[in-house]
Amino acid sequence: MANPFEEQRPHISAYTAQEIATLHSKLEKQLGPEYLSARKGPSGQTVHYITADKCITLANEIFGFNGWSSSVQNLQVDFVDEETPHKINLGLHVIVRVTLRDGTYHEDIGYGHIENARTKASAFEKAKKEGTTDALKRALRQFGNVLGNCIYDKAYLAKATKMKVVQPKFNEDALHRHPDFAQKKSITAVESKPVMEAAVAPQAPPQQQQQPPPPPPPQRKSQRMVAVSRELCANAGDNSDVGRVIRRFW
Repeated sequence: MANPFEEQRPHISAYTAQEIATLHSKLEKQLGPEYLSARKGPSGQTVHYITADKCITLANEIFGFNGWSSSVQNLQVDFVDEETPHKINLGLHVIVRVTLRDGTYHEDIGYGHIENARTKASAFEKAKKEGTTDALKRALRQFGNVLGNCIYDKAYLAKATKMKVVQPKFNEDALHRHPDFAQKKSITAVESKPVMEAAVAPQAPPQQQQQPPPPPPPQRKSQRMVAVSRELCANAGDNSDVGRVIRRFW
């Protein structure tokens, strides 16, 4: 039967020689300027750093989401000054260990503090989070440049901070959406598809107006009718009414 009070040993999965070489190659690379952030330090100088979210994303990218873990080894309160019930000053330090899947680990110390907090709960919350995050980033940087150690290289910073950073376009298709919203989006896309097709459908060329059919060619008078008409005109006389009617008709 296992002893419940015995410290559980972490599961160890050794890296192959190829995996170690790949990790070493990745960890040696320096960060691009898009990973760097800046703020004003206590003496007015610019301090460069990596935010916690980017540091964790890099660790997941290098080691894998299940290839590393972190744990708090120690947390100690350095001072608590309560001048008034709503003016609390607090400082503490935290030691965090980052362990890889093969058992390799690094640990470092981080510090968190707050001044003039209104309650003890808010003071401890802010200081503990700040100290733990600081210790996590300091522990990760010991694995290599790509996890933040390159920031301590002044020659690298002088060149990296002069590089222009182009912000990527926001991609809505890459978002993880709730199924209800994703289904609504797909239905809307299907409903709008016929409208779009109708909008881009090529228009038929205008129909040309039909020309009226040409008049039938005049019928040719038979030679017999022409002879009869001439005979009638001769008998009726050119100036008679019958002659004039016959000449007008023909």
